[in-house]
Amino acid sequence: MRNAVRLIIFAAIAAAIAACNGKPTDQPAGKVQAEQKGTKDQGAAQARATSFLTALQAGDKVKMYQAANLTAEQVASSRDKLIHIKQTKMTDAQRAACEHVLKISGDVDFYAAKLRKLVTPTATVRITQTAGANGGAPHLVHTVTVTYSKKDDAVQDKTGKTVKELKLPLQQFDYPVDAGEVHEFAFASQDFEKMANKEFEVVSYF
Repeated sequence: MRNAVRLIIFAAIAAAIAACNGKPTDQPAGKVQAEQKGTKDQGAAQARATSFLTALQAGDKVKMYQAANLTAEQVASSRDKLIHIKQTKMTDAQRAACEHVLKISGDVDFYAAKLRKLVTPTATVRITQTAGANGGAPHLVHTVTVTYSKKDDAVQDKTGKTVKELKLPLQQFDYPVDAGEVHEFAFASQDFEKMANKEFEVVSYF
């Protein structure tokens, strides 16, 4: 009888030890791996967005395309497929991919023309923060800080004050296309409207 009781006690202790060494110990490791992957992905996204902004600052559409992982051939092919959509018989996913490609191409042309005065060649442009957002399609929002080194090159807000430093919320959407991804960098319509009206998020003035 005593031997039976001892066996039960030993079994209980062994079960408790196994529980301590089981899933609860594994979960933090998995969480750490997920956080490391998230940090790495975020760092890569920031690098792409920085490349896009640098190209925008220089007015270089070719490099803006490169930052978006887009080619002129993709744009031409997507346009042709959508024009002849009845003949190509694309799936919904293929059609959406073509639409994303053309939208990104349009964004490049639009922002290259409209934002050069805001992101001037003499300004310092950097990303100070990146966060995930779930409004609509999941995407990232980069906080872009623009610092003007020369008062003559700086923008003025709606009150007429010359801005030394301001912040912009740049969105990034990643879409699957063919065997890879394309990246859309854009401003939400309400944010762009504020920028057009010179309602900036000002950090400091000259």
